[in-house]
Amino acid sequence: MRLTRILLLLILMVTGIAHARAAEETRVFENQYGRVEVPVAPHCVVSLHDYSITIQLLELGIKPCGSTGRKKLWQDPYFRGAEHRFDMSGVSYIGSHKAPDEEAIAALKPDLIIGLSYHQALKEKLSHIAPVVILPTDELPIKEWAAQLAEVVGRQAQYQNQLKEYNWILSEFKRLVPEPEKITVTTLEMYQDSIYLIARGGLGEVIKDMGLGRPAVYQSVKEGMEYSLERLKDFDADFIIDTYEPMFNSREETKPIRQSRQWQDLFAVKHDQFLYFNRSRFGESMGGLIGSGYLLLTHIGERGMHLRSDEQQ
Repeated sequence: MRLTRILLLLILMVTGIAHARAAEETRVFENQYGRVEVPVAPHCVVSLHDYSITIQLLELGIKPCGSTGRKKLWQDPYFRGAEHRFDMSGVSYIGSHKAPDEEAIAALKPDLIIGLSYHQALKEKLSHIAPVVILPTDELPIKEWAAQLAEVVGRQAQYQNQLKEYNWILSEFKRLVPEPEKITVTTLEMYQDSIYLIARGGLGEVIKDMGLGRPAVYQSVKEGMEYSLERLKDFDADFIIDTYEPMFNSREETKPIRQSRQWQDLFAVKHDQFLYFNRSRFGESMGGLIGSGYLLLTHIGERGMHLRSDEQQ
């Protein structure tokens, strides 16, 4: 019995030493934002964006020690897109993604900090705390910067599994819909006095990867811009996808618009091809692409549909 305890103690000591050495070992990671010496096995990763980096880290099996989030006065912080999918206990709130709290980050004693493209301005400021890796989220599609993130934290195998599932969804969609470019899709966010054309994010990337078409008006407007409700008819399509934010009251606030004659006369609405998705259900991550992919596969690829082009012939 005593010998067994001694052997167990030795195993724990050896394992602990190995983990400590792995955490101390470093390697060089390089991307568009430069070369950074990062730990081989980081023990405390700080994410500067909940909806993008935090979610993708959790999907890869890494719980960050700190993350930016959303917080209303007198309320607990909320990690958008992560709360309903993962156990967030133990993840410290470090401020908002636009103004992360330097003191709160330093208190965690992280050995790796990861930010988005627009966090480049903070890189030098935070580098005295820990190595800072900036991911090219504005320049590359999610699939590509997610691959960089997996490389940074040494979870390439998990990433490859995600990519395999996503590619299967795309192939299944194209098998069921051989001419996806003939189906037009408008993606928007509706507000009380305007509509906003969704410019980026997982849903737009999936639509592009599936080869779905856009209405002709997309050639003369800019995604990421707001337009008046008077132009609603211009954005009519075979399918219209609006998104709502459960954190706010957007469903109720825009209900009168959806009850209006202008809305009811839209082709997509008349043919029951209006889709209303939860904006925070799937984040800007590989899991988000997979989730949005299944939604479009189900709601477009696996159902009968009416096309405006057929009625115009």
